[in-house]
Amino acid sequence: MNVPGPKKIVVLGFLSHFPVAGVAWQTVHYLVGLRKLGFEVYYVEAHGCTPGKLMQSETDDGPARAAAYISGILEQFDFGGHWAYHALYEQRYFGLTESQLKELYASAELIINLHGSHLPNSELAAGGRLAYVETDPVDVEIDLFHKKKETLEYLAPHCAFFTYGENLGKPDCLVPPPLPFKFVPTRQPVVLEFWNNGAERAGELFTTIGNWRQPWREFIFKGETYRWSKHLEFEKFIDLPKRVKQGFELSLSSYTEADRLLLEQHGWRVRHALDISTDLQPYREYITDSRGEFTVAKDQNVRLRSGWFSDRAATYLAAGRPVVTQETAFSNHLPTGEGLFGFSSMEDIVAAIDAINGDYAKHRRAAGDIAREFFSHEVVLGAMLKELGISPQRAAPAAASEPAVTSGDRQDVSSTAAQSATRGLCEALNDLPPDLVLEAVSRWPTRIPGETMKAVESWGVPTVAKPEASTGERASVVILTHNGLHFTKMCVRSLFAAGWQDGDELIVVDNASSDGTPAYLSELSRQNSFVRVVRNAANQGFARANNQGLAIASGAILILLNNDTVVAPGWRNALVRRATEPGIGLVGPVTNRTCNEAQIDAPYRTYREFRQFAGEYTSAHEGQLTDLSMVAMFCVAMRREVFQKVGPLDEQFELGMFEDDDYARRVRLAGYGVGCAEDCFVHHFGQASLGELCTSGTYDRTLEANRRRFEQKWETVWKPHQRRITPQYVQLRERIRQAAATHLPADAAVVVVSKGDNELLNLQGKQTWHFPQLENGEYANYYPAQSGEAIAQLEAARRKGARFLLIPKPSFWWLKYYGGLKEHLERHGRLAVKDEETCVIYDLGGSHG
Repeated sequence: MNVPGPKKIVVLGFLSHFPVAGVAWQTVHYLVGLRKLGFEVYYVEAHGCTPGKLMQSETDDGPARAAAYISGILEQFDFGGHWAYHALYEQRYFGLTESQLKELYASAELIINLHGSHLPNSELAAGGRLAYVETDPVDVEIDLFHKKKETLEYLAPHCAFFTYGENLGKPDCLVPPPLPFKFVPTRQPVVLEFWNNGAERAGELFTTIGNWRQPWREFIFKGETYRWSKHLEFEKFIDLPKRVKQGFELSLSSYTEADRLLLEQHGWRVRHALDISTDLQPYREYITDSRGEFTVAKDQNVRLRSGWFSDRAATYLAAGRPVVTQETAFSNHLPTGEGLFGFSSMEDIVAAIDAINGDYAKHRRAAGDIAREFFSHEVVLGAMLKELGISPQRAAPAAASEPAVTSGDRQDVSSTAAQSATRGLCEALNDLPPDLVLEAVSRWPTRIPGETMKAVESWGVPTVAKPEASTGERASVVILTHNGLHFTKMCVRSLFAAGWQDGDELIVVDNASSDGTPAYLSELSRQNSFVRVVRNAANQGFARANNQGLAIASGAILILLNNDTVVAPGWRNALVRRATEPGIGLVGPVTNRTCNEAQIDAPYRTYREFRQFAGEYTSAHEGQLTDLSMVAMFCVAMRREVFQKVGPLDEQFELGMFEDDDYARRVRLAGYGVGCAEDCFVHHFGQASLGELCTSGTYDRTLEANRRRFEQKWETVWKPHQRRITPQYVQLRERIRQAAATHLPADAAVVVVSKGDNELLNLQGKQTWHFPQLENGEYANYYPAQSGEAIAQLEAARRKGARFLLIPKPSFWWLKYYGGLKEHLERHGRLAVKDEETCVIYDLGGSHG
């Protein structure tokens, strides 16, 4: 059977006509961004312009030079064989041949006319797949206002129209509407990973890159002249360097010696833009080595309030560099005040520079957050494709911050209300608010912050009005609930925001919830036809309830998902891809919290940070699978044929625990592999339901009873699962040993917050124990419910003979979560060792160091 390949997209541009790094990066972001969404992407130039800027004399072979330049840019990003340069004036073809190019045009799902760089001839416009992307608004709109025939005829063959003029059509915008065409706002896509290399270093200068004098392209509109050249705007603020204690540098083209002297006399540093703009790497390094960007906008965008925003400024933000730029009404659509500042006066600039320098780290983080939320290629290109009715080949995240690419009006967002407006857009799109805190404030049972609880309680029932087109096998997602409505709301909302596919089904089995969950589930199923709810009058436990859901599931892929999870875009397809491999029987994700090697270090706190981390980690580990002895059933996927062969979960494991160990063994005995998909990350709160059993002692009794059942069934002794061992972790172990050898007596008795790692107890002959531990000294495999319990266990260890408590760096969170424990240690013990990169050690008796 022939498997169809990825859909093809063609990007038309003019790299050779404007051979500068800014234009190249802008084009590359479209090409790589679309490829990351799963498309087969091609770059084509067939605009008919001679590559004059690449030619040194009239005898130069211009087309050959243009082709060499294009090839040199694109091969850096693995686009060899995916480009064409058609020299129309000589009918010569480079890259793709004439026949290959014609075939490409005919087979492409979409052709993007970037910058409006190409004439929409019949070959490009055939089939209604040619989309116009306007990167410099105003000119075309003015032409349409004047009913210029050439402009009307030029635009007519396109099937869709996008513009960087994001304020077009808003009450405060003076740009005339581009009638009779519907221009949809978009933004500059940025592939964020290209700009992360400078995240930890920052220079002393605010910089920018651009042209100084460009006296052409002026126009008259309603009796007023509007100008293109930026030097007129810069001159309004020429005294800025004298107003603040901050250095500024302008990297300019199109300036005279007199211009340079004028700027330097007013305190500006000036360098020639060609020093950095002829190649991509120096251009990028210039931005990442800057402290931030200060720049102005063109007069026409400023006075007419088009909402235009610079793609160069977007890359400064992506590099974590704050931006101070002239107001064009972009703050109606982008948050300002942290990381990004719009100005209209000198006072605005001075205040912005002072704010940034007053807390640079905060504004650097905010800049990166804005880039992720508003300019990432997933957000921008995902929204564009959605408007065009094209589904990404790989799931792209639905984002609260995507441009307004629907036909309805979008509420304006002022700089002072940006955060609340973002939350409002999240509501509309079923996404979680970016600033929602996912970090728990206590464990066993798990508790989340009050502000998070309050936010979640206000949410209604999400709906999926139009599922995404299916990308393969249908999946059935089975979720088990027993109270914990706030967790269920976050889980379901993230499922829908990640992109619900047509044909998939969601089965929720409720184990006698009493907190409003049944009513929520009833409304969820009423509003979403693909949701089925099974209600149990009594708590049937984890295994039996999941078996109920699996028994009625109809998908070819079966996914069990705990309700105390939050999924990231792409999670479903990553699991399905692995689950459909014949040799794989059971597959799960990497996560922030579980009982084995699937747990990785995940330093995020908010939903925004989770999305960023998940995207970066899974992208860096695409296609990787880690073999495991067991995958925890907070999230697992398998093919229906595997389930039919292995059978349902063993229901003898009451309530929960050990059914996942048992099932993994059965899958392996059936001849299948068990593994962890490194390109799938799922947030797991952990202990949301079972943790409630801790305070009554039921958890301990259930754990021991199920362990005995497991050991009897398999005639083995169960051992806690190991954590992920990385070279960095091995080095940490060695540093801990050295710290213990240096600072502790040879006969010291030490309890170690070990997470079950026996190697951490190897402290060169010292007597050591796990903490927390069971009565027999083995690792307890769970954390104390609260500070009081942690203190009680510590005192029990002290009575047993422990003199020191060692907390490795990965467990420093103990001192935050268990605030009472930290206070107890400081009151009754003494801090003997504090190494922020290794461990802290408390002397429990206070007499030794």
